[in-house]
Amino acid sequence: MIARPNPEPRTRASIPIVVSLDAAHSMIALPVDAPVFDIRGSHGVPGTEGSPGEPRVYEEWGYAERAWYLEKRQGFTGVLRALLWPTEGVVEVGIHGSIWAERTQKPPVEAFKFQISEVGYRSLRSYLRATIASEEPVGIFGNSRFCVARPSYHLFHHCHHYTAKGLREAGLPISMRGALTRDGFAKQLRRIMPLS
Repeated sequence: MIARPNPEPRTRASIPIVVSLDAAHSMIALPVDAPVFDIRGSHGVPGTEGSPGEPRVYEEWGYAERAWYLEKRQGFTGVLRALLWPTEGVVEVGIHGSIWAERTQKPPVEAFKFQISEVGYRSLRSYLRATIASEEPVGIFGNSRFCVARPSYHLFHHCHHYTAKGLREAGLPISMRGALTRDGFAKQLRRIMPLS
């Protein structure tokens, strides 16, 4: 009989996740053992390779408006369209050796590290997978795949709301109302981030 790796998280007290926040976008990074892309599956929980407590590879999840992010229909009319009318959203799932906060060039940039329970981790992954309407990517850029999202994108459901909802699913005390703006969301993340 051939031993198969267990795709479920190993039992441990807590699992590290990172929220990256730049001037206009937020992403959730989950540690993974290897750069295997499968939005349907569940990855094991690394954090044991590389420096102590730091994963070598991250699976990052984000949410954006399709026309703005993929089709580059931006500018003033793009802002009005994206915020004032419900439009098609996309979920980005990427495998990277660094977090978004280390790759973005849109300051201010902050990274927030949290330890969540195994139950919180499973709930977060379940939420993230459930936000994808179709696993067939509508765009592939580098190590990221973009899939059509279930929820529409608009002023009251954008990337910060997407990230905040994921954190709530993980068991963190985040207000959805406080995630309306970048500054409000960052203030909440600073408040709940454990002191190092």
